[in-house]
Amino acid sequence: MPSDSFFLNDQFLRRLEHLRYFPRQRVAGHMRGIHRSRRTGSGMIFTDFRPYSPGDDTRNLDWGTYLRLDRLMMRLFEEEADFPIYILVDASASMDFGTPSKFDVARRVAAAMAYVGLINMDRVSIVSWSDGVHEQMPARRGKQQVWRTLHFLDRLRPAGRTDLLNTVTSYFGASRTRGLVILISDFMDRDGVEQSFQFLRPHRHQMFVFHVQSREEKEPVLGDEVMLVDAEEGTTLRAQITPQLLGAYQSALTAHGQRIEEYCRSHGWGHTLVMNDGSFEDLMLKTLREKGVVF
Repeated sequence: MPSDSFFLNDQFLRRLEHLRYFPRQRVAGHMRGIHRSRRTGSGMIFTDFRPYSPGDDTRNLDWGTYLRLDRLMMRLFEEEADFPIYILVDASASMDFGTPSKFDVARRVAAAMAYVGLINMDRVSIVSWSDGVHEQMPARRGKQQVWRTLHFLDRLRPAGRTDLLNTVTSYFGASRTRGLVILISDFMDRDGVEQSFQFLRPHRHQMFVFHVQSREEKEPVLGDEVMLVDAEEGTTLRAQITPQLLGAYQSALTAHGQRIEEYCRSHGWGHTLVMNDGSFEDLMLKTLREKGVVF
């Protein structure tokens, strides 16, 4: 069972309760929630009139207009709909690095993002992935589902190699209601991420990317001669660490992050870098507000 102290303590949860997601477009949810739906129906917010057509529900006829203009007009209302939230958590072996590990940081981010959705009656789905979809938590809604969500995240374990393309084509190859996709990963994908991102774009989901890194991988402390082990492939490489080699590595890691950030920015996706030694509360309560994901 998960402990409150590992994921989210009570004081922090109370602060999260003041947040809600900020959809950039009318949502397409089919259950009652707090967001404005693209459909019109029997909601509380009046939007417009349209002429009556045979078969329309006469309860929405505007009799005042009929008395004034002798025309049958229908009143249109905006429904409040739930917002589909898809949280994809990278559970590949490369995430099991750092103190705290990138995987633990990713699970805390997933827990907080799920909590915001659940308390606002959005439909929250969580997917654990590495070389494909490993485990799924089917869509849940309502605050009563928080404990089950934390239990799902608590029992996940990192393993396998990173294959984002196989994951997104498998999960989003099926029909998914348009919503918010939250992608949490270190993106250590041997094949890169651009093809995976390109696959997601036509689905027109609102996207937010959490790029997780550890201080230990960004600023490694190494001896002069080391044995490097690939966490996902299991291969080894004996290397002589020189200032030039270390500099080249750090430049490559920085360029990797910049490519992801630039892709997100150029296509209107949200993006933030999450360090394992950073302030988690600042991330959730300040950075996400600044990025326009929550309000």
